[in-house]
Amino acid sequence: MGTGILVLLLLLAAGYVLLTKFGWANAFRTLGNRATSRFVRSSADGGTTFEVVPARASRAALVLLISGAALCSQLWLEIIALFGLIPVTMGLLAFPIGARYRTPATITVSDQDIRSGDKAWPLSDVADLNLRRGSRIRTDEPPQVVHRTAGGGLVYGAQPTSAMFSRALNRRAVERSYLVTLRTRSGSDETVLSGGLTLECAQALQNDLRAEIAARQGAGAQNVA
Repeated sequence: MGTGILVLLLLLAAGYVLLTKFGWANAFRTLGNRATSRFVRSSADGGTTFEVVPARASRAALVLLISGAALCSQLWLEIIALFGLIPVTMGLLAFPIGARYRTPATITVSDQDIRSGDKAWPLSDVADLNLRRGSRIRTDEPPQVVHRTAGGGLVYGAQPTSAMFSRALNRRAVERSYLVTLRTRSGSDETVLSGGLTLECAQALQNDLRAEIAARQGAGAQNVA
């Protein structure tokens, strides 16, 4: 009884850390979103606002995680329980990709500054807006290994099916985890303006923000002149 309570407390503590520190709560909140991110641009009170909705987290990864956990719970069937570790590992790797910044964002550009959430930067201090990938997990297929036999023939090395499936799953998650970041003239550090984006949406948001800032900076220079 005491051991069971201890295990339960450990699981609850682990769940709390995953939900709060690693952004898993964001991943769960976006499960009802589209597979592609989007933004809507509007103008009011002299400013231009971009309302950004991130892409959802990978549902396939969550299904793998849940099904693997169900298999692992069959402790009296050791082989099945061990087999469940494979989908659990795949799900644990793919589901939280990009979760930390997978939240809706409101970005406003005015003649004075650019704002995102509770942060603001003067337009004169904005050095660049960059596009970043939200994960460092490698999703490229490794080069195929070829062995030469004693008779001079070629044998192509096979890759484990689980490894290929895991890379494909991670690739789908990474494709929904792009970030648009802001760098100021004071240094090389970057601040995330919006995350959990698909590539096309992230590129469009970056281009539109750059154009909006450039237009307002140009108008400001003309007014000064």
